[in-house]
Amino acid sequence: MSHPDLPDFDETFDVVIVGSGAGGLSAAAIAAEGGASVLVLEKAARIGGTTRKSAAALWIPGNRFMREAGIDDRPEDVVRFLARIGRPALYDPNAPRFGLPQWEYDMLITFCENAATAQDELERVGAMWLAPSPFGISDYQGHRPENLNPVGRTLYEAETLGAANGGQVLVDRLAAGAEAHGAVIRVEHEVEDVVLGEDGAVVGLEVRTPGGQVRIRARAGVIFASGGFTHNPEYRVQFLNGPFMGGCAAPTNTGDFLRIGMQLGVELGDLSEAWTVAINTERMEREPDTFMSSFYVLGDGMIEVNRSGRRVVNEKAPYNEHGRVMSDWDPVELRYPNMPLIAIWDQQVADRWGIDRFGNPVPAPDADPYWVVSGDSLEELAEAIDAKLVELGPRTGNARLDADFVENLRATIERYGELADAGVDTDFRRGDTQFERYVSSRFGDGDGPNPLMRRLDTSGRLYASVLALGTLDTKGGPRTTPHREVLRPDGSTIPGLYAVGNCAASATGQGYPAAGATLGPIVTEGYLAAKRVLSRI
Repeated sequence: MSHPDLPDFDETFDVVIVGSGAGGLSAAAIAAEGGASVLVLEKAARIGGTTRKSAAALWIPGNRFMREAGIDDRPEDVVRFLARIGRPALYDPNAPRFGLPQWEYDMLITFCENAATAQDELERVGAMWLAPSPFGISDYQGHRPENLNPVGRTLYEAETLGAANGGQVLVDRLAAGAEAHGAVIRVEHEVEDVVLGEDGAVVGLEVRTPGGQVRIRARAGVIFASGGFTHNPEYRVQFLNGPFMGGCAAPTNTGDFLRIGMQLGVELGDLSEAWTVAINTERMEREPDTFMSSFYVLGDGMIEVNRSGRRVVNEKAPYNEHGRVMSDWDPVELRYPNMPLIAIWDQQVADRWGIDRFGNPVPAPDADPYWVVSGDSLEELAEAIDAKLVELGPRTGNARLDADFVENLRATIERYGELADAGVDTDFRRGDTQFERYVSSRFGDGDGPNPLMRRLDTSGRLYASVLALGTLDTKGGPRTTPHREVLRPDGSTIPGLYAVGNCAASATGQGYPAAGATLGPIVTEGYLAAKRVLSRI
């Protein structure tokens, strides 16, 4: 760590923010409107980070639209739900804090108590414009009895309402709002280190710019909002609990703040967890700026199997729960038997559900389907899949198909067909939940007794795509107070240092409650950090 007795600072601002996604820009807008001089530093050549790639959904418990509808979304009730899905092994509805550790409870209740206020304030300062989902989207675990208000918390950027360009519009609106109040935003500015004062406070940053190295002073504080460590292979192997192969976070999310935090000796938390999702590693490498994880695999005549040719998961489950099955461990074969998963669909699905949204592996009609293989028989399809696995190599854990793959796949397809004909998936409960049925209705129900299932037509051509374990981003890092001050292991805070979003430790455990459950907390955290920094001016 460097000290201010080195050469003078090149510039001085009240608040310096690292990262220009939703968290950083929310903090910038609130701090600038509050009278602070604000500088936002973005590592990439354009602003927005991972937020820019999103559909701009924000999960805001107790938002004003719910209040106007007469829905009382009590913070304590929301925390109960989050405890149940995030820490199921600790959850006790009758215990203090529902069984959660004190830190996690404090973080969650603070979010729930401030999310609606953060939205209202960001809209007041001209940095945000949200609207309810026009489709009545449910929380992912809306079927859980602990979730008392499963519809209404997910809001969208009002201009786009979930369209593919929503993240771009959200980022541009946040940036314009911040700049309207005097914030300065600079791209291609990579923060390499913090500058410490004699008392251990963070007083500035060492920054690499296109024009060379500079030192920037922050009179009131530095707020890191620089994303997680999805694209740091060393950190993925060291910290994550499972064979993660990458993800759809911005390519610049390489764990910069985790590195700096470890050098400072901060308290760390939740490093083994991530916002989990299936990914196509080929698309991740070839389309890094626009690639999306496979949030949904569309179609009724579609299944997913492991390398043995067996179904192992509800293919329509929310992506966090769907992806986690790839971390299952075989104690006899000593391998991850479900990594990768192989999505297989028939010609009807190819013709009807080829949509370039949400990382759907079924390619759109005008796409170059380089990630898809096909065959006119199960044997031909298996040969093509195995050749693709050889090509992918370490990108899918060097997996190969088992010798009995075709035999098992044939039995799997027949079993799935029987379930589809009956209309009930007694194996994996596909189509049981409110959220699954919502997604199906949005993209087109099938015609069978269960609109999410149909017997695969093996008389025509079959298609497949290989899905690996990935992240939207990681969710571990330095721990903070509920107001985003970075903590030391002894419980004290590092003066002048704040962190929001995926660069910091999350209190959500293994849970992922709903669409917008990353961005909703992130903008709330940006708001809380900015308000705390303003109190120092």
